[in-house]
Amino acid sequence: MLKGHIDSLTTADFIEGWATDDDRPTLHVEIIASEDGKAAEGRAHLFRPDLADAKLGLGWCAFRLRVQPHANALRRQTLTLRDVETGAVVHVREDCPIRDDLDLPCNTVEEAIASDPTVITSLNQLRGCEQLLAHFVTRRGVGEFVRAAYVYVLNRPVDATALAGYGRMLRTGAITPFGLLSVLADSDEFRSRPRQLASPNGTGFVFRV
Repeated sequence: MLKGHIDSLTTADFIEGWATDDDRPTLHVEIIASEDGKAAEGRAHLFRPDLADAKLGLGWCAFRLRVQPHANALRRQTLTLRDVETGAVVHVREDCPIRDDLDLPCNTVEEAIASDPTVITSLNQLRGCEQLLAHFVTRRGVGEFVRAAYVYVLNRPVDATALAGYGRMLRTGAITPFGLLSVLADSDEFRSRPRQLASPNGTGFVFRV
């Protein structure tokens, strides 16, 4: 089921909110926010921690879209959020609030990475994916999850000892699937060779079934 919300307009001429499909949480909804005509169009595929806490779209279903002609012109209008694929109305917002937004450009590599919806900047951004990870274990098995976790975090095959040990811990509930990712990301091996990890939006996210 599609659900979503228009949160606010901004002084930098963006419209913000979220949209997700409960039946397909890894699908990132293409949306149109419109008044009489199209005001903005794009994907709901950005991370927001409050959405992860609410278990909405794995936490990766926020949008921030540039509006035309400018946000102030839409402030007193009725805005409608629609799904591009079906045309279904997801949310209607009257008298949308406008918030201050400096829209500062990215001046460092770190800021550019933080604004990239295809990589995570902290493993904590996957906490909304716990059900997805558990589903992977159910469908593909514990061993396959351990193998996928090693490739995802450490970019190498798992050794036999780790496969047996972590497999046993997962089967007994001593560690959760998300917990295993956290352990690997906190390891000396990962810290010595840190790399960007794919978000649920990215093609390198290996836990879809």
